[in-house]
Amino acid sequence: MRDDDVIGLVIALVVIVVVMAVYIGLIVLGVTIAKRKNRSPHWMWFAVHPLGLLITLIVMASLSPLKRCPQCAQTTQPQARLCPFCGYSFIIPGTFAPPPPVYIPPQRY
Repeated sequence: MRDDDVIGLVIALVVIVVVMAVYIGLIVLGVTIAKRKNRSPHWMWFAVHPLGLLITLIVMASLSPLKRCPQCAQTTQPQARLCPFCGYSFIIPGTFAPPPPVYIPPQRY
């Protein structure tokens, strides 16, 4: 091998390593954004394709964060007043929605 071939090979390898480092860094950034907004980081599987990475990063950055219920740890929409899973009230913390009324049939004598 000539010296020019070795230099070209080294430059090509450095470029590939830098591109892969930036690509993986953007995937990690997307997962971090998703976790910070209480969203599923599994959306970043679309990042296998570079166009999917770009679209997923834009969508994750534009979505509003979800609320996490302190009682059951489920996520719900940010404008929710009650947790749809356990009935926890986000308006008055520490209270629950009243249970639905139960029908009691009249007793026969």
